[in-house]
Amino acid sequence: MGFLSEYSMVELICVAGAVFMLGMSKGGFPVGVVAIPLLVLIWPGENEPGKTAVAFMLPVLCLMDLIAIIFYRKHILWKKLVRLMPATILGVIAGSFLFVAKEGAFLSVPDWILKLLIGVIGVLFVIYKASQKWVLKHMTEAGNPSWCLASTFGIFSGLSSTLAHAASPVMQMYLLPQKLDKMAFAGTTAAYFWMLNLVKMVPFAMLGRIESGNLMLGVALLPLIPTGVAFGFWLVKTMKDKHYISFIYVVLTITSVTLIIKSLQ
Repeated sequence: MGFLSEYSMVELICVAGAVFMLGMSKGGFPVGVVAIPLLVLIWPGENEPGKTAVAFMLPVLCLMDLIAIIFYRKHILWKKLVRLMPATILGVIAGSFLFVAKEGAFLSVPDWILKLLIGVIGVLFVIYKASQKWVLKHMTEAGNPSWCLASTFGIFSGLSSTLAHAASPVMQMYLLPQKLDKMAFAGTTAAYFWMLNLVKMVPFAMLGRIESGNLMLGVALLPLIPTGVAFGFWLVKTMKDKHYISFIYVVLTITSVTLIIKSLQ
């Protein structure tokens, strides 16, 4: 594995940690929102490291999604996703024009804007989680959202996911009012992102964002994927430690603010 010499030990540890946290998130334990900012922050190289890091994660996420579906196969509510997917695909198409193409994109998003976007999404997610109890008190139960509402969430989810794998807050805001139990919530979320990431593979592959070197790095980190998903699944079923969750949000805040600062330098 000589290609690993391209990375420092610190970079490899951080990338491995990000992959493991994304696996935990796919297992239902929501720490993936920390992983993407961390990955973008430490990704080596000066040539669009933000975009390269996001592209590196896509095949890894597809495998994670498949493993998560195996774990949650008895808890997935597929009918909850029917109204989301058409608009989600439109969001992916829009995101592809904005971001994925290396050359000839309708509107190219510079790497510093991507870092800023990821950082801002991270900070907004922390604010959202901090105010979640208040938000939930004012949410009305929505067992079957309208096509209009589902389409709105689908477009924003597809767009934010294509830009920065950052659709988790959007999906949480869509599914939380539907009052699903935790296993159905985690399983339905896993199924949605499995379909979404498979759709994203088409423009990423066609427009040259999937690179062989990054695929090899993903293969080297392969054992972390099922381990992370299994650990996240176990945590969903057993863990109630609020202090650990608070620690995750502190880390996310620090990482996101750092990304924002670096993007503006």
